[in-house]
Amino acid sequence: MSDGRRPVAQQSLAAAHRIEMPDPETLTGPQLEGWGCALCGRRLLADQLLGTVAWTCGSRTREVELWVCRPLCWVGLEGA
Repeated sequence: MSDGRRPVAQQSLAAAHRIEMPDPETLTGPQLEGWGCALCGRRLLADQLLGTVAWTCGSRTREVELWVCRPLCWVGLEGA
């Protein structure tokens, strides 16, 4: 019997912690490329996948993976 919910391990980190995904238009290049935390902007030494967003540059749209601090930074914990 299933209640329709996916296990937390299969949900995105954003969904599991109820973190609102950032607007990709407000992120820096390093944040979009996975070098900086998508939430706090700090350089990532240990990371975890937050989720994906659609980012448009010119006429091209692509799915971009957003990475965040591990353990979750203070910005992420405020939303949890």
